Amino acid sequence: MEAFEKIIGNEDAKTYFKKAVRENQLSHGYIFEGAYGVGKNTFATELAKLILCEQKEGDRPCNQCKSCSMINAGTHPDVIQIEKDTKVTKVETIRENIVREMDIKPYQSDYKIIIVKAADSMSVQGQNAILKTIEEPPSYGIIILVCENLSSLLPTIKSRCIVVRFNPIQKEQMRDYLQRKGITGIQQEVLEKLSNGSIGVINDILEDETYLEIRKQSINYLDRLEKAQIMELYEIVKEMTEDKENIERILEFWLLWYRDIAVVKATNNDDVYYKDYQQQLLDMSSKLTYNKVSQNIEFIKSAILDVRQNIYSTFVIENLLLKLKERKK
Repeated sequence: MEAFEKIIGNEDAKTYFKKAVRENQLSHGYIFEGAYGVGKNTFATELAKLILCEQKEGDRPCNQCKSCSMINAGTHPDVIQIEKDTKVTKVETIRENIVREMDIKPYQSDYKIIIVKAADSMSVQGQNAILKTIEEPPSYGIIILVCENLSSLLPTIKSRCIVVRFNPIQKEQMRDYLQRKGITGIQQEVLEKLSNGSIGVINDILEDETYLEIRKQSINYLDRLEKAQIMELYEIVKEMTEDKENIERILEFWLLWYRDIAVVKATNNDDVYYKDYQQQLLDMSSKLTYNKVSQNIEFIKSAILDVRQNIYSTFVIENLLLKLKERKK
């Protein structure tokens, strides 16, 4: 199998690493930066297979040798993948799994490869703990820091690593991916837009049986709110706050809805997240001014922040719905 064959997109990164491995010009430190779900972690694992594959002739990685099989199974002693502990990757995790491990020579390969997932979750202390390892790596060491937010990493770390940018998947590639999964028509267009070029987002949506149902419910709430008298408004508040674990998701769907209304009012094009609700978008956009749409977007953003800060949800949603219901220009 050709290297990175199963990975969609990011052809420049594929070409770069094939050449680097072929010509033995690998760096000791890389930063893989890009949005969630564009294939950074998968690419890092496939790169480890390519580097450590025991096949000397033909396509690499072979996916058959002992090294490839162990990496596929997650049991290769010279490939260490570090997951985020909680909201941050703890200093102890860094010291134990990077600093100390890198001091130990490879068990069965020419290289020891450490892949740090969600590297932007490392605290300043954690980043400082690995700085010397990155500055003075052993000849066999390769560290790959995977992140979404490059600015969260210290300048001293960024300056000592090669940054590889992973871009969103192109529309044509995303369309092909969805079609291979048997998804076509309006559903394909909706999922393609919701993905924002991320295979990971698509897979999360398809694996979450509640996602599209909650999306539908979020629009149902807005339809009801538009026609609601005061008692009906408080009934919506009650229903939403009883479903606490989905409040933030509903509000995020509302943000996309009002973003779409702004797009429709400004350009009248169909590059929208709610392509399957176009008539409703047109109807509501005709009733709201630009100023009101902008206000509603800010109201919802503020409510999301309040929910994340654990402010009393009934108060937050009640206040939000009353503001959305206002007919101010």
